[in-house]
Amino acid sequence: MAISKKTMNMAYGLGAAVVIIGALMKIIHFSIDSIGLTGNLMLTIGLVTEAIIFALSAFDTPDEETNWSLVYPELEGGKPTSSEKGSPQGILSKKLDSILKEAKIDASLVGSLSSSIKDMEASAKSGADSADSLAKVNKDFAENAEKLQKQMASLAENLESLNSVYGGVLGAMNKK
Repeated sequence: MAISKKTMNMAYGLGAAVVIIGALMKIIHFSIDSIGLTGNLMLTIGLVTEAIIFALSAFDTPDEETNWSLVYPELEGGKPTSSEKGSPQGILSKKLDSILKEAKIDASLVGSLSSSIKDMEASAKSGADSADSLAKVNKDFAENAEKLQKQMASLAENLESLNSVYGGVLGAMNKK
């Protein structure tokens, strides 16, 4: 009696769902007393179901392994085929080299990429330093702006006081 993969997958999923619900019911002490449904009962049903499913799966025939040597003939028995000479690693290396050549990825491009990454790292580091210096400048600017605002208020008060003094002097001169 062979059970289909779909049926077994469905049984695994449903059994696991019952176990999870039973565990949740047990953890939160939930039960439906009117029908006698408790976390213990659900957990027991779920675990017994899973045990039966695993026991049945022991008789299931395993899938055939994929024959990768059909795709990569050099992998067959770890020996190169008669039409290809060299070790499997050498053949794979040649294939990789041809793929890289086709994609126009050569040593100069890799070197340029490495140089660009190093430049970007240096820029990021100097940017971090600049950010610290910029934060200090912004703080100093804010402090100076606050001082300037206080001085401008003081100057306005002094001008108002000076105007009233000059007003008094002019008034006294006009009375003569």
